[in-house]
Amino acid sequence: MDASPSKRSSKARSTEEETLQLANRTAGLGSNEKPADENGKPLFKDSLEAERFKELEEVVSSLRQELETLTQKKEASLSEKDMTLEKAHEMNEEHIDRLHRYNDIKDAGQILFGKLAELRGKVVKEMYEEYGVNLKD
Repeated sequence: MDASPSKRSSKARSTEEETLQLANRTAGLGSNEKPADENGKPLFKDSLEAERFKELEEVVSSLRQELETLTQKKEASLSEKDMTLEKAHEMNEEHIDRLHRYNDIKDAGQILFGKLAELRGKVVKEMYEEYGVNLKD
């Protein structure tokens, strides 16, 4: 059975809303106080209903605590993910900087091999072979 809001009857939604309103009104009741409607009329006919209501109150309280705990865990997880993402961006930037330095050094080496080849009257390929450097390096 689908419990989506659009497929539930208006009576079911109304009952849920009334239950939530009742739970909110009675959330602050002490142990000796009996739940009553807006007019002060008791909500329950017998102690069995009152007992069931008390059980439901405890379940609602437990669920609220669980919701709070899960919300805190979610916020901590999101914060942790943000930190991880931030660290990944820093590492990426550092890697890019190192690639730039590598390329600058490689360019300088190629220029030196070119000048050396020119001075010796050779081609750059011969200089690479003479110094044991792979052409792909």
